[in-house]
Amino acid sequence: MAINKLFARRALKAQPSAIREICKLAAKTDVKSLAGGWPSGDTFPVEEVKQIVRNVLDEKPELALQYGTSEGLVELRLALAEWLQNRDGFECSSDQIMITSGSTQGIELCAKVFLEPGDAAFVGLPSYFGGIGACQAFGAHLVGVPLDLDGMVPNELEKRAAFAMEQGHRPKLLYIIPDYQNPTGAVVPLDRRRKILETASRYDMVVVEDSPYRDLSFEGEPFPPLMALDRDSRVVFLRSFSKNFCPGFRLSLLAGPEDVVRNMVIARQFEDACPDVFGQHVLLDFLKKGFLDKQIEKNRAYYIKKRDRILDLLDENFPKQVTWNRPKGGFFVFVHLPEGMSGMDLLDKAVKNNVTFVAGSAFFVDGGGTNTVRLSYSEADDESLEQAIVVLGRLLKEMIKG
Repeated sequence: MAINKLFARRALKAQPSAIREICKLAAKTDVKSLAGGWPSGDTFPVEEVKQIVRNVLDEKPELALQYGTSEGLVELRLALAEWLQNRDGFECSSDQIMITSGSTQGIELCAKVFLEPGDAAFVGLPSYFGGIGACQAFGAHLVGVPLDLDGMVPNELEKRAAFAMEQGHRPKLLYIIPDYQNPTGAVVPLDRRRKILETASRYDMVVVEDSPYRDLSFEGEPFPPLMALDRDSRVVFLRSFSKNFCPGFRLSLLAGPEDVVRNMVIARQFEDACPDVFGQHVLLDFLKKGFLDKQIEKNRAYYIKKRDRILDLLDENFPKQVTWNRPKGGFFVFVHLPEGMSGMDLLDKAVKNNVTFVAGSAFFVDGGGTNTVRLSYSEADDESLEQAIVVLGRLLKEMIKG
């Protein structure tokens, strides 16, 4: 088409999300999907939401069905400020919180207001490609920081920040998922959290702390978030309600310094003007009635069984040459194939057998991870989970045998 030549450079450079492409396959009824990090529909609080929706429409339809402010409902932000203090251990005012259309928008707004073309943005090796893509879209120079079993390695962050400066790229933004990381499931321990913040302060970087899985801890309570440890007002904290409430409402919160939030509010006014007003009223009542904390406990009990099931199936079906993590929370198992084997080759064979997952290379900004795959156990029912792992185990044995 003639109009194609008018595309902006950033549009031409944009890459489709690997998971979105694979999830198109997963929509087919005969496909067993371990691809999307989606919550199970079995966990949705249907009856509670039905009750609240009726009440909202009976009591305040003229508010719930109207446009809202770009910041989000003040009543919800006040309630969430109290909830964050009780649950995550840090104080913030309602003016330090905005409601976003999922954490994805929060990540995008951080990239939009902080990054100039050529600025260095640091992400995990591997890391969630939503964070990678947002930074890339605004011209960042992406720098991968290695992870080990305890998440991001502070000394490696230090080395790469120093090298970026030598190369003329200003260290500007660190994107990190410290709790049950996507895709590795790693948890950053307390001493590392402090060292990472020290490095960010030394190089004057903003820290974007993405925390969608924090409430899905299976063994004890998570460490304090970076936001609670921040003494330098440089952390922007993202907390999604997609995993512990209803993803269809697309509600998340962003908390940070007041002037940072104000700039993000201005930036979002030219995107979607305001978040889902009706959904906010439903979430507000859900929170005020104490349903949210109860839902989190129900979800923990539900997903720990899913985690245990997939680990048992992997032990039973995968060849000994293949290794994987044993996550203490979240939705994912990260699998390492033998050196020289390709996660993409396994995916191609799996798709032909009606099984999908995400090849791990999609999470690496340095071209690595070719022998890794991410398996999500959150959405598949027990029968589909078993069938998928049996198929993958058979394919892996065939590939190893050659």
